[in-house]
Amino acid sequence: MMHHSPQRLSVLAVSVLVALSACSTVRQTTTSTSGTSTSNTSPSISAETTAKARTILKEAGLRMSTDATKAYSYDPPGSLNTNDKPIEFQKKRTFAFPTAGISFSNEFDGARLNDVRMVDDSTFIGVLAPENAPVNYSAWYAFKVWSAKAPAKVSAKTIRLTLTYLEARHRYVPKLSRKPSADWHSWKTIDSAAYKVHYDSAGRETTSATLRLAVNADTLWVSGHELFTSNDFEAWSANLAKLPFVKKSVLGTSSLGKPLIRLDIAEAAPNAPCVVIVSRQHPPEHTGTLALLPFVETLAGDTPLAKEFRQKFRVFVAPCMNPDGVDGGHWRHNAHGVDLNRDWNNFNQPEPRSVRDALLKMRDSLKTRFVFGVDFHTTQHDIFYTVSNPPMNTARDSAEYMRNPAYKQYNAASQERSKFVETWLERTQALFPTYQVTISDSPRTPNGATSGRWFDRELLAPSLTYEVGDETDRELIRQIGVGSAKVLMEMLLKQ
Repeated sequence: MMHHSPQRLSVLAVSVLVALSACSTVRQTTTSTSGTSTSNTSPSISAETTAKARTILKEAGLRMSTDATKAYSYDPPGSLNTNDKPIEFQKKRTFAFPTAGISFSNEFDGARLNDVRMVDDSTFIGVLAPENAPVNYSAWYAFKVWSAKAPAKVSAKTIRLTLTYLEARHRYVPKLSRKPSADWHSWKTIDSAAYKVHYDSAGRETTSATLRLAVNADTLWVSGHELFTSNDFEAWSANLAKLPFVKKSVLGTSSLGKPLIRLDIAEAAPNAPCVVIVSRQHPPEHTGTLALLPFVETLAGDTPLAKEFRQKFRVFVAPCMNPDGVDGGHWRHNAHGVDLNRDWNNFNQPEPRSVRDALLKMRDSLKTRFVFGVDFHTTQHDIFYTVSNPPMNTARDSAEYMRNPAYKQYNAASQERSKFVETWLERTQALFPTYQVTISDSPRTPNGATSGRWFDRELLAPSLTYEVGDETDRELIRQIGVGSAKVLMEMLLKQ
């Protein structure tokens, strides 16, 4: 087990008091509306091309890159080692300060608050620590606070709470709710006048943040994003499964034995072409969920377009791949201390392995052709991670490409997949001309460890990672989720 000792937490709290007293190499391009295609013809990826490419991959054993397993530039050391790592499970408790009449609690799913220290009866320090380290820049927090001395709905006591972190820095703008629900409308972003971010001496790195909170006996919930736990995914999935063409089942179990939800949406034959959708590999990434929900609901909608789509295509959805991390308030990892979106090469963890096994069974037993794959995530700003053609960046690569017909055949198929994704993004951009579709393109590799790379490599599906910004307008997220799903259905039906 990894331990954040009480002494270590105390040292951090003292350092915060002192501070307060003082007072990749990726190619990024932007898709422009001026370059938007208006043609009614979608780039076609035929079953014949897909089958040929699969045979090429199997028989030729292509070496597409000499840097096949390079981590992303923002990955901490060890991310690609997906063997079990020790973690420290958060101790669930209520932090009560009777003399101040203030209490904090992390006793709910999705919570993260490791310690609280009182400075005076209206000033507190909250200490946040990850499940294990090193960890990505995703320092999650969620807690509730109330006052026993201030009558509910009559008056409130104003307190100052400084959030500070072990192994990280502050990231998320606080969201507040008196009656939290899975509906984002029940949450409000904190008033900017009640929120101050602190920086290091160079003025660059965020180190902590101070919140001014009005508390009374009516519990106030504070969170980095709106809360959406495994129970909310279960309720949403069960409601969707009331539709006659939606089947809800269990893919497998998580590291702690929680069910991994699977949804199949279709009115087509069992071996019909299939769209793959996964999400919530990283626990705090809720804005990705806010895009996932309307995206899937649109595919399952009552429109003529959706009805025609479901007659010809199937949809496979794994909406919550990391229920342990989501419910445990983890910053990045599952209950075995692993970044699941770096385990799509080794498959050491049960969560990606369950999805892989289900999809390969469809591919090999049903001869399913996969026509699109998308993984919903969250980052600081909206961005779409795509995969490009195999790089020919060395003399050896170029020489092998020139003499090996398999390279050329594979490259032709991969170009078709890339073009499909590019067109989808262009047409989505055309629907929202004031929204910036930003693309980060990275090379295809035979051993890429993310879901998008695996969808491209093994399923030969046009694939990408859909990252939604932390503070992107929630209604805009919904609209883009609906619009991009419509574009996808239109393109697939025109193939």
